Amino acid sequence: MESSGQNLSGKGSFIDSAWGNLRNALIGCSAALLFGLAVLMMSILSVGKSAAAGVAVAAAKDPVTVKVEYYLPYPGMLPDSPLYKLKAIRDRLQLVLTFDEAQKAGKELLYADKRIGAAEALASGGKVDLAVSTATKAEKYLESAVNRVKKLSSSGRDMKSMMMTLEKAVAKHREVPESRSEFDPALKINNSLTVE
Repeated sequence: MESSGQNLSGKGSFIDSAWGNLRNALIGCSAALLFGLAVLMMSILSVGKSAAAGVAVAAAKDPVTVKVEYYLPYPGMLPDSPLYKLKAIRDRLQLVLTFDEAQKAGKELLYADKRIGAAEALASGGKVDLAVSTATKAEKYLESAVNRVKKLSSSGRDMKSMMMTLEKAVAKHREVPESRSEFDPALKINNSLTVE
């Protein structure tokens, strides 16, 4: 019997020993996991602080200019071409023969976009006076499109999509004259435009 009593006491010590080893392993793993999380959090915070400091330093050194995500169409024939008057007459005829007001606003926006692109090309080519005149005409077309869409919207027609397009167009048209001081007349017209 003595031998069976020794076996029971041996089993108890084995369970105690196994539980102790398991408990020590869990405590060790938990401690290692907490240490790893602490190191990870400290590195994330230090990177965040240095990135924020870097952004602040970069902002102080060089102001960020945001480009407007609106693409101007190819202007085609420029106003310095002898055939440009025919293009201008064609554009006016198309406007007169367009009876739907929303389509008319779309055409005016297209003509404004093409003209502001032409003004940019002319200014780059050294024809500043013609570029200023073209930019001013572009802003007049844009102003007409904005006013037409506002009128349609106030009469109950759903013009939300066109208004969003016009908001981007006005911002893009502002971006072009702001790059050159000669375009101040066009910029004054643009600054008066609001799309609501």
